[in-house]
Amino acid sequence: MTVLITGGCGFIGMNIAEHLTKQGIDVVLLDMAPLLKEAEDTLKTNGGTYHHVQASILDSTQIKRIIKSYSITEIIHAAVITPDLTREKTASKQILDVNFSGTVEVLEAALSNKIEKLIYLSSASVYGDAAFAYTSVHEDTAHPRPKTLYAISKFAAEKTALRYKQLFDLDIRIVRVGTVFGPWERNTGVRDTLSAPLQATRLAYLHQKAFLPRKGPNDWVYSRDIAGAVATILQKTAISSDVLNISSGTSWTVYDWCKKLQTILPDFQYELVQSAEQANISFHGSQDRSPLSIQKLIDDAGYTPAYDLDSAFDDYISWIDSQSEFWQ
Repeated sequence: MTVLITGGCGFIGMNIAEHLTKQGIDVVLLDMAPLLKEAEDTLKTNGGTYHHVQASILDSTQIKRIIKSYSITEIIHAAVITPDLTREKTASKQILDVNFSGTVEVLEAALSNKIEKLIYLSSASVYGDAAFAYTSVHEDTAHPRPKTLYAISKFAAEKTALRYKQLFDLDIRIVRVGTVFGPWERNTGVRDTLSAPLQATRLAYLHQKAFLPRKGPNDWVYSRDIAGAVATILQKTAISSDVLNISSGTSWTVYDWCKKLQTILPDFQYELVQSAEQANISFHGSQDRSPLSIQKLIDDAGYTPAYDLDSAFDDYISWIDSQSEFWQ
């Protein structure tokens, strides 16, 4: 098995690459960005081989060449622009080109090269307002109502991928990633909405006070659980579901995270403030969505998340302590 990971040098792509190579699986990372030295050092110690190819997700000729050159058998499509409101206003076409048209290019390349399986990394943001209408957001009952260009482009790519599956009998799975944080998250230049746990951790390590607009409850999911779930879906032959949520199944707050930061950095201070304008931590929205149902992930895919607040915190701090300051 040789797996092409688009967006392979990004936050989630690197987590997946690290997980797969630890399992002895060979990966090819396609990305416009260079591979971090820290990432190279990590991947070199794992069992599977890795290759990094700098190329655009919109270059169909290059994608097809890469698939043939490296004898790619599976694709994990994670390349994406995750914009904030400013970028949404100033780079609308680029967002749609990369997030939607880039997916079409990958689908075409998969079709022409008889790829065995393709996993498309979508987002819980596709649920839009539906994410606030249920106590648990289930794939079959919470019908997506995307609002932002990011969410709209992800949902359009979802529907297109599933149509390709129907038309051409491709093995395609859609995973809707929840609110994720963890190792390898950083400002990559295409990821504007950095997670609140990262923002708080950065402030703590920089000896700055954190101001939170609210406590921030969420079913925060650790990036290593995203990688574990995707790897399980990749290798499992019998999954009936086309679309699966990936989240943690447990909820905690960023305020809880700050409490834990204070146990290892006693000088760290944090405070709830009255408005988002006073805050230096952003939750990228004025509402906290309902938790995602992960019953399909557990029952159909056979993956149970491994990280809760305590274990994620311990692992994340250990990872931070082993790295340079690039993540800040």
